[in-house]
Amino acid sequence: MKLHQLIHSFIVLFSLFPIISKADQWPSGPYVATSGIANVEAIPDIANLIINVNILAKDAADAKKQVDHRVNQYFDFLEKNQVDQKDIHAANLITEPEYDYQKEGKTLLKGYRAIREVEVQLRQMDKLNTLLDQALKLGLNEIRALKFSVADPDLYRKKAQQKAIENAKQQAQLLAQSFQSILGPIYSVRYHGEAAYQPKPLLSTYKTADSISSDTALTYQKQRIQFTDQVDVVFELEKKH
Repeated sequence: MKLHQLIHSFIVLFSLFPIISKADQWPSGPYVATSGIANVEAIPDIANLIINVNILAKDAADAKKQVDHRVNQYFDFLEKNQVDQKDIHAANLITEPEYDYQKEGKTLLKGYRAIREVEVQLRQMDKLNTLLDQALKLGLNEIRALKFSVADPDLYRKKAQQKAIENAKQQAQLLAQSFQSILGPIYSVRYHGEAAYQPKPLLSTYKTADSISSDTALTYQKQRIQFTDQVDVVFELEKKH
């Protein structure tokens, strides 16, 4: 069997990405196709908190007053902890009547519910537990979501991209050497692009400071963000002289 036939058979069986049926996608002579894949892990340095204040009172004005008071107290706490104002956002207040539906078909007004959402972007991860605890202690009674990110994602994207390229080259070089051939010029490149794995947010809704156990706090430190990248490359092959 000729060298280029042997290598082509190997690629058909062991190519790391699907072969495209169009003939013009492949060189007419010997070639090797590889898929470079890379993963880069990043430790989060930003935490995004979404916290609700949810109050039921006899009248709408009282519900609003209680909600605003708790939010303002939390804003004062954040300011004392050097959280920048641009990283704090509070949604508009929502108030609505709440009814108790009786079996007889009658409705009884229970009161008015006021809800306000506060979103905080924290850049000092060592203060995360303190901010969560204090929110609950001040009556911001529902921690709805906690998501992690990095301040400079492009840095990790570039690292993943470069590693994927190097991985494709290394695989191609190894295959060429194994079949007593020389790696030639690049025939084609197919870039898949990067993807960032976002750690799963904490889905539980914590309603008291005591509900955040030491085990829960420990999971914050174990979170990782994984950036992945992939590039498919076809190299031509040359015979050794």
